Amino acid sequence: MGVSPVERALMDRLTGEDFPAWRQQAERARFCSNPVRVAGGAVSADADTGEVRAEVDTASHPDGVLLVACGDRRASVCGSCAEVYRRDMWHLVASGISGRMSATSSGGAGARQDTVGSVVPDTVQGHPRLFVTLTAPSFGPVHSARGGGVCRPRRDTRRTCAHGRLLGCALTHDSDHPIVGTPICPECYDYTGAVLWNAYAGELWRRTRVAIDRALAPLVSEVLGTRVSATGLRDLVRTSYVKVAEFQRRGLVHLHAVIRLDGIDPDDRGRIVEPPVWASAGLLASAVRRAVDQAAVALPSTDGRLRVASWGAQRDVTDVSEGGPVTNTRRLGAYLAKYATKTASDAVSASGALARRFHRLHRGWLRRAVGAHLARMVETAWDLGARRDLEHLRLRKWAHCLGFRGHFATKSRVYSVTLGALRAARRAWRANQREASGERDVWATGGDGSTLVIGHWAYAGRGWVKAGDSMLVEQMAREYAIAREEYRRVLCDEKLRRAEHFSLTWAPVRQRREEMSREARP
Repeated sequence: MGVSPVERALMDRLTGEDFPAWRQQAERARFCSNPVRVAGGAVSADADTGEVRAEVDTASHPDGVLLVACGDRRASVCGSCAEVYRRDMWHLVASGISGRMSATSSGGAGARQDTVGSVVPDTVQGHPRLFVTLTAPSFGPVHSARGGGVCRPRRDTRRTCAHGRLLGCALTHDSDHPIVGTPICPECYDYTGAVLWNAYAGELWRRTRVAIDRALAPLVSEVLGTRVSATGLRDLVRTSYVKVAEFQRRGLVHLHAVIRLDGIDPDDRGRIVEPPVWASAGLLASAVRRAVDQAAVALPSTDGRLRVASWGAQRDVTDVSEGGPVTNTRRLGAYLAKYATKTASDAVSASGALARRFHRLHRGWLRRAVGAHLARMVETAWDLGARRDLEHLRLRKWAHCLGFRGHFATKSRVYSVTLGALRAARRAWRANQREASGERDVWATGGDGSTLVIGHWAYAGRGWVKAGDSMLVEQMAREYAIAREEYRRVLCDEKLRRAEHFSLTWAPVRQRREEMSREARP
């Protein structure tokens, strides 16, 4: 048998003299599945004297290019970059719950600070916090999995809709069955309303945020015994939040949010301080429930029906403050970060089908890929996007998101650190590693303005150069993941051994203290 072109390309890469450099470059690109290739170079020089401190030229790199990770947040597009985004989101959520600290901390006792100066103090652990889940209303009955119960039980099992279909379903569905989330009668289901609700979900959340502050004002007035306006409330407390959107099986988004109540520092309003003693999680929960009930957005009428976007009846407001019923904040951060990397078709195990925008709509292929229900959601968004009165919604651009135009993860300005701060910390760590290994880093400028970086770059393409490179990168990514998990396991085992050693060492001391305590009792 002859050698295939892919096998030949693999052998050329593995036996090439530049393989160690190529492997290092692939690792620095985080084993991205579709990296951006750029050609050119950069020089860092002293801003005063012009002395060259470091330089880089892709002519000396493997294949003559520099690999830059695509940075896509969606796991179905690039699992490696999505994992980095998920970990960053975890830090973003967890920092707003328990604070953040680094070796460069200079914010005083108890302050936690990253490399760009964003401070999240440890005191946020004592702030009132809520975990809020908001869902969309019903646009028609759908099949559901009820934990072993009947899907849609009805007393009159023979009753049908106007299209002759039974209104109930006496079957029991598994949670991963394809029928879950699909309408009982597709003709009765309001697809137009569902797509428009997705399109206005971001505006509905914005109005909910405004309504929370307005609902807090009368509640605070009752507590303080004096009238506090919504404007005056800004001098007393501030609500901070992080929000993540998730697609349900029926193709509608619902929102998960952590809402925190902070105090106000009149000298530095951007600083996170403890709220007043009268500010409680119950007070915040009452305001959130009132705001959720009141928030509404009028939808455009496309077929003569008057529609209003509001939140559905299924909602949850849980106290996650310190000492509350939910205390595992690390798991809460992981829960939110996981959904920030999903797409609209992940719920039906067809994650790649709705990962990118459509330039042309292939209706037959789409129905085979994601099923009739989600395909009709996409088709409805595509058809509505052709209407002149809905041009401002740009529904064809967002048809792959079923009309949802908002960000999948957002936060208020002072909730916690930013993604940019986390990326800056990662760049600083890599620069320190290169400096420690004797490699001069062009981009390690220090941020003091003394170094000027001049670059000349040209786009050279997307993806890996040779046919077998992607296979090698996938294998290296798996090996890296295994090594990382093994390293974490070793660290956990070491912590357990140290804890056991500490317990055994101090056991006689504790025993003697208990004996002395018993002897001192009357």
